Amino acid sequence: MGLIYTITQPWLLSILVLIAVFFGYAWFSGAFRTDREEARAGLVLLCAMRWGEYSRLISEALKDRGLEPSNTERPPGKDGFDLLFTRGNSRYLVQCANAANQRVSATSVGQLYTLTQMQDADGAIIASCAAAEPAALKLAQERRIEIIADRELWAHVKPWVAYDQRIDAETTARTFQRQRLLAAALAALIAAVAVFALAALLRPQVEVPPPKPAPQTAAPRAATPKPAAATTELPDVNLTPEQLSARRASAVLEVRSLSRVNAATWSSQSTLQVGLHTGLSDAELDKLVTDVCGSLLQYEELRFTRLQVEVPNSTPGQAPIVRWRQCR
Repeated sequence: MGLIYTITQPWLLSILVLIAVFFGYAWFSGAFRTDREEARAGLVLLCAMRWGEYSRLISEALKDRGLEPSNTERPPGKDGFDLLFTRGNSRYLVQCANAANQRVSATSVGQLYTLTQMQDADGAIIASCAAAEPAALKLAQERRIEIIADRELWAHVKPWVAYDQRIDAETTARTFQRQRLLAAALAALIAAVAVFALAALLRPQVEVPPPKPAPQTAAPRAATPKPAAATTELPDVNLTPEQLSARRASAVLEVRSLSRVNAATWSSQSTLQVGLHTGLSDAELDKLVTDVCGSLLQYEELRFTRLQVEVPNSTPGQAPIVRWRQCR
C-alpha cells in the first residue's frame, strides 16, 4: 500500500529520487573523499621540487618517526643509496625518488636489498612520488624494506611542506569537491523532474461517475393543473454575474459552517465538493446531505447542484471515499 501511495504522489517520489541520486552520485564520484585529490595535487608539488628540497622533507618525516641522520659526512648517492639514518645501533638506507614517471619496481627493491647486505644495514626505506608495482610491494615485504609511495608519501610529508604549497593542495581538493557536488545536484534535479513527469503520466485517474438522475414520481391521472401562484420561480434574470458569484460564495460559507464539514468548494459550476472530518454512517450521511441541500436551496439557481462528498478512508494513507448526491 505504501508503494502505491508513493506512486500516486509524484512530488513525494521525486523528492526521494532527488535525495538518492544526489548522495549516490556524490559518493561514487568521490565528492566526499577529498583526501585523494589533495594527495594527487600534493604529489604534483613534490615531483616539481628539486631533489635537495625533496630529500630534506623526507628527512624531517623520518626524524618524526624516531630516526636520526647519520653523523657520517657522505654525499647523496654514494655507494648506490641517498641517505643514511640510524636508530640506536641500527642503520637504515634511504632512497629518495621524486620523478613522477619512476615507478618503484621489483628490480629496484632487489638492488636496494643487496646494498643493505653490503652495508651491513638493518633495513631500508624507499620514498617515491610514483606508485609501486605489485611485485615490488610483495618483494619489499619479504626483504623487510619499507616503501612509502604515491598518496601515502603525501600523508607522511604534508606537515613539513611549505604553508603555501599545503594550502594550494587543499584548495585544489575543495575545488574538486564543489565541482562534484554541483554535478551531483544537477543530476539529481534532472532525475527528479523526469520522475515527477513520468509519475504524473502514470498516476491512476479517478473516474467520476455520472450524476444520478433526479427521482421522478408519476403524477396522478386526475391531477389538476397547478395554479400559477404555486409554480417554482425561476432565478431573477436581472442578477449580474457578480451577484450570482456572491450568492454561490454565501452558500459555500453556510455549508462550511456545518459541524461535520471540513471543507467545501466549487469544483465546477454545477458540482460542490464537500470534505468531511470523519466517516459517517449512511443515515448520518443522508442527514448531512439534507442540511447541505437546505443551505443551497435558498438560491433558486443552485437547486440542481451535484454534491461530491469525500468521506475519510479508514485505512491510513488511502484516498478518501467519494459519495455522489444531488439535492434535486
